[in-house]
Amino acid sequence: MHRPRDGADRVQRGLRADIQGIRAVAIALVIFYHLWPNRLPGGYVGVDVFFVISGFLITGHIIKAAERERPVPMLVGFYARRIRRLAPAAVVVLVFVLAFTLVFLPVSSWSATGANVLAASLFSENWFLAAQSVSYLDASSTPTALQHFWSLSVEEQFYIVWPLVLLTAIALIGRRRGTWLVAAIAGIGALSFAWGVLHTRTDPDVAFFDTAARAWQFAVGALIAFLPALAGRTRVWLPWVGLAAIGIAAVVYADDTPFPGVAAVLPTLGAAAMIAGRAPADSPWSFGFLASFGPIRWLGDVSYSAYLWHWPLIILLPQVLGTDLTLRLKLVVLAATAVLAWASYRYVETPARRSAVLTRRRRRSFVAGATALLVLVAGCFGTVSVASAKMQEEDDRLLAQVTGGESCFGAAALDDASCSDPWGRIDRAAVPAPLSDKPLVWKDDCIDDITENTEKYCTYGDREASETILLWGDSHAGAWSTAFDVAGKLDHVKVIVAARNRCPSSMTAPTGTTYGDVIPTQQQAWCAARNDWVMNTLVPRADRVVLADLWANYRFEGPDSAQADGYAALIDGVRRADKSVTMVQHVPLTGQTLEDKVIGPACLAAGRSCTNDVTHALPASTSLPQRLLVADGYGDEVRWVPVESEFCHDGRCYSAIGGVSVYFDGSHLSNAYSASLGPWLAKALDRTRSLSVVE
Repeated sequence: MHRPRDGADRVQRGLRADIQGIRAVAIALVIFYHLWPNRLPGGYVGVDVFFVISGFLITGHIIKAAERERPVPMLVGFYARRIRRLAPAAVVVLVFVLAFTLVFLPVSSWSATGANVLAASLFSENWFLAAQSVSYLDASSTPTALQHFWSLSVEEQFYIVWPLVLLTAIALIGRRRGTWLVAAIAGIGALSFAWGVLHTRTDPDVAFFDTAARAWQFAVGALIAFLPALAGRTRVWLPWVGLAAIGIAAVVYADDTPFPGVAAVLPTLGAAAMIAGRAPADSPWSFGFLASFGPIRWLGDVSYSAYLWHWPLIILLPQVLGTDLTLRLKLVVLAATAVLAWASYRYVETPARRSAVLTRRRRRSFVAGATALLVLVAGCFGTVSVASAKMQEEDDRLLAQVTGGESCFGAAALDDASCSDPWGRIDRAAVPAPLSDKPLVWKDDCIDDITENTEKYCTYGDREASETILLWGDSHAGAWSTAFDVAGKLDHVKVIVAARNRCPSSMTAPTGTTYGDVIPTQQQAWCAARNDWVMNTLVPRADRVVLADLWANYRFEGPDSAQADGYAALIDGVRRADKSVTMVQHVPLTGQTLEDKVIGPACLAAGRSCTNDVTHALPASTSLPQRLLVADGYGDEVRWVPVESEFCHDGRCYSAIGGVSVYFDGSHLSNAYSASLGPWLAKALDRTRSLSVVE
């Protein structure tokens, strides 16, 4: 999704009009997809089109430059031009987003923005997002205003590495042996494609951002640079065939399409066909003729700036206005994107690229780029540092209220008739904190995603006590960790917490989620190994095993009844160890469905009514495993802790109770509310009921 490259001086350099037209198509797909994803579910393939364009233009430029200049001066000149071409507009957007966040958004969003600005500045946003994409916790968070820099980072990594690869190949093969150079590029592309297909099958969330899984798309563009010009009618019809391929992908593909595996071939070859056709501008039936029209040519010219600006507007405008993007606001975003793209192209991109000061001596471009980078890095670290200090101060204040026994704080307000109506009440000054107010297992780094490591756990409560509770489950067990810590200290019980993101306590690993995510086979094996270790190592240390999962979240291979099989195996194993089993009820959902989460702190900060009808918050799916276990005869063997009374009242479930945000995201308990549940939990664990009461 990117940018007009090397092309602003198109008249002097003879940049092809059809290339600008292809860019216009690509940026239009991306923006339309981001604004209306349901109308154009595969519009993200515009990114792939830009990758192919970049591979074509940069390879052609390097091959020609290598024939005229020595390698070192050529590389210095190439990188200097890249800095002048790409950095100025990107820096302006990064500074704008950082400043906007500091002025208009709550402190809870500062750290995330600072981290994204830093990753974008260091050309590593794709790897930053890849690290988050495998995290069930982070993947459910609100998107940041700079996530679109992932593709820019992929391209910039390509710009850094590809010239070195080509020059090395030329040095080894010889400049006149073009066939061998083409074979080398094709070989690199084939390896990348094979890796992309494999990685997409095994870990699609990471593969989407993986530079190595995308390199073949640049290689396809690079190979086109070696093709001779086509002749005859082929130049007219081939670009239209390519456009049709891209259009089909944009309409047929969706977010659940495995990408960038085999599916990426269609838009990639479509872009290649459009470029290879070299559509003439003098035929009214040619794509080149269409691309020569002013508005399309203009959109191609400003495509880089349009890409930079559209996504921050989509993310920031609703946050500052406290409302979702309506049709009117989407049209405002379109208009604002056009204005900002024009201004950025006219007053930032073009002057920087043509600057006599920067072009006179190449080192000045490097000095300017390094200076901008240092300023951004300093701003990022300063922002994160200040945000961390402010949020820690707020967290300490909130937790002091819990440990100090304030009777109207959080869940404690539900048991004191002297408190004002606790339902929906929120301390507005405290709203920013919950977004980072993660319970103890995150603060102590004893929860992780599904990896080969099986032995991470933590110990809370009264660590010297003779009685031990094992809290076992997915990230929702982790969210209960603070409540169990407080309850353990009150009842003089040691608490071992074994929590792992997206790995429920079932002895059968889930194959996916109920809303369509697929858990890779390798991660299933790791989850199963983790639970085997907990069963064999931690269960023998405990007197009582408590299970807490997002029960409705998982899909298991086989019929619905298979969902209970893994839990039945767990119960049997715990009973053989002569321990008891207790299950904690599913926390209420915040949206109409499990997938349709409402980010509690963001909702509260916007001043909205953040409640959910109990029929949506606790549908039958949230207790399906328990009902299946009862049907299988396990009802009297397991104890049950209902939690609805601590979240719901008069048919509504709340995201704010006793002045505290209940959740720190869209489903996990905040540290403050989890802590406030501690005294109630201590009593609830002593008065559990048989699982047979589950309706």
